[in-house]
Amino acid sequence: MSEREMWNAEAEQCVLGGLLRDNDALDNIQYLMPEHLYVGDNQTIFAEMRRQIGAGRKVDVVTLADTLRDRVPDAFQYLATLHSNSPSAANIRHHAEIVLERAQRRFLMAVATDLHAAAKNAPEGPQSVCDQFAARLDEIGQRKGGSEPVLLAESLVDYLDLIDRRMEGLIRPVETGYNALDRQLVGGLERGTLTVAAGRPGTGKTAFGLGVARNVARSGVALFLSMEMKRSAIIDRNIAAIGKIPLNWLRSPSQRNDETWERLTPTIKRVQDLRLFIDDETALSVMAIRAKARQIKRRHGLDLLVIDQLSFITAAKKYDNAAYAIGEITRALVALSKELDCAVLLLAQLNRECEKRTNRRPIMADLALSSSIEQDAANIVFLYRDELYNENTPDQGIAEVNVAKQRQGQPGMVGLGYEAAYTRFVDLGRPWAPHRDEPKKPAGRGLAAGLR
Repeated sequence: MSEREMWNAEAEQCVLGGLLRDNDALDNIQYLMPEHLYVGDNQTIFAEMRRQIGAGRKVDVVTLADTLRDRVPDAFQYLATLHSNSPSAANIRHHAEIVLERAQRRFLMAVATDLHAAAKNAPEGPQSVCDQFAARLDEIGQRKGGSEPVLLAESLVDYLDLIDRRMEGLIRPVETGYNALDRQLVGGLERGTLTVAAGRPGTGKTAFGLGVARNVARSGVALFLSMEMKRSAIIDRNIAAIGKIPLNWLRSPSQRNDETWERLTPTIKRVQDLRLFIDDETALSVMAIRAKARQIKRRHGLDLLVIDQLSFITAAKKYDNAAYAIGEITRALVALSKELDCAVLLLAQLNRECEKRTNRRPIMADLALSSSIEQDAANIVFLYRDELYNENTPDQGIAEVNVAKQRQGQPGMVGLGYEAAYTRFVDLGRPWAPHRDEPKKPAGRGLAAGLR
């Protein structure tokens, strides 16, 4: 790569000169960082300009030269030249994009050099090197100019077209296939969003995620990433749920003249009609998840991505604070949902705090490191089955599905039937309200005591 391709001095100078002419032009190039400039003095000048303009100060040749006199040789003369050679800031965005493009070339060369060295000595194996450098490459790819704010009135034409397409059914949420839940979610899971479904072990997280994936796969395309269970176990669960064949029987089939065998063949045919893709590779990084999802999207289209589960996803780098790692993962999954225009359903396990309470129904604080999850997820759904804790509950065979957060609607709770033998959720088909134990009345003497 020639020196000219490595950097563009004129473009860097035009950016600096344009800002001296019009400080407000910085708003159009907020994505440009000092490290994107190649010349050391230009980096120093740009960093100081960003700092002062960001603080609300007026920057000109005199004030800036006074601040930089000990850091940039002949600062006044150089800044005066920049100002005189830049008649306006009209093309500053174009000049900034040239600077950014050259910076990306340099960053790519640096990655290539580091990759060559890492490939020679990879103690953790080639896969760890791939994940590490894939993250760096993705970061470089994200360093691009952002969009400019648009006046609301100017967006109304496109918005009315969007409303028309929604009315005609051309744009629809991704339906979960559970009627009560879809009504609560105002139609289903919105494309370009992240939904987290969480519960304690045994509440049916995997069964729920698989159920939604199967329902979507009847008319669309779903990808189920199973990092916890083998592909054969996932197929077992699908066969059991679709054919109402006991899971225990599938794991240990009886003689072939058993009537259950008669249900197996038609069930296999129904499964073959599903456009449901399953992957059971474990400890996936976000980059690996993105690669698998992109492949399905490119070849078949993609409506829903289900990830089972959060605790098995590996962060791109090690963090001292686990919350940072979770935040990196959830932000990346939101970005992926937008990129692929699909719904992402992330299964997650709750911590043990709910087990310590009398009322074990999950709350937001039970999400491990919940702040980033709560911030990034458009929907947060808690699964709870009272029969796991109260053998005499009237809600036998019922799962409470609590939509605790809904960015585009109201929180609420619905009930689904849970058929444990087949590991499947079903619509109840009848009105339901969550059962709550009545509080005990305080002991007292007579009517007056009872009224206190």
